[in-house]
Amino acid sequence: MKRLILIAMACMLMPMMHAQEQQGLLAEKPLTLHGYGMYDRHNATGGYGALAVAADWQLAPQFMLGLGTELTTAQRYAINLQGQVDLWQWRKDTLFATNRYLYRLYPEYGLQEFTGALLLGCRSVHWNLQMGLCNRYMAEIPQRVNGGSGTIFEPMNVMFAAEYRLFNLGHNWNIGARMSNYHDFVIERVTLFFYSLKGYYQLNDDMRLNAEVGCHPAGVLNLSVTADGFFARVGVDWTL
Repeated sequence: MKRLILIAMACMLMPMMHAQEQQGLLAEKPLTLHGYGMYDRHNATGGYGALAVAADWQLAPQFMLGLGTELTTAQRYAINLQGQVDLWQWRKDTLFATNRYLYRLYPEYGLQEFTGALLLGCRSVHWNLQMGLCNRYMAEIPQRVNGGSGTIFEPMNVMFAAEYRLFNLGHNWNIGARMSNYHDFVIERVTLFFYSLKGYYQLNDDMRLNAEVGCHPAGVLNLSVTADGFFARVGVDWTL
């Protein structure tokens, strides 16, 4: 876990240092704010709602830093930090690396969860493909434990995502499909998939309406049950 965190920190810091050396402080630092509401239902927890807000900051032409948080009516809370750096570009294809840190809190169960991940990906006009590794451990919340806290380390897990879009991102509307074992604020085992249909409509130069519907593994604390759940979410992206 420590080695993964050090590698991830290097992936985040090296592009920032390079950008400052080459350009000094950047004159333009575009910021995109994301917000969405979601409804999720499955056998383990029933139905619940969620609200999420996030921000992506383009620190350099090749480097983006993101931060987001999710609150749910199922008493599950999450914070996601990630950095993405473009490594190599050929024609309309870009090879990139992404690192993620995910923290989830379960007050009802007295547990908290930490996950660190590194992924390599390739994006093109229509495709966005990613694959990598993550390491997770779960610990009892110290305030809820008498005489210390217990910790569970999971084996290294594979993460992947395959997404297809009908048009390029410059089109004023788009639809697509995605298959993965993770989403914004949850990372499942490699055998548990998310399937979804998604799309967007560009309201104006700065605002975009997003929607997504899909099914996913049902369960809590990364433990699955036999039936899948489903989710639907609608949100807005605002570029400043």
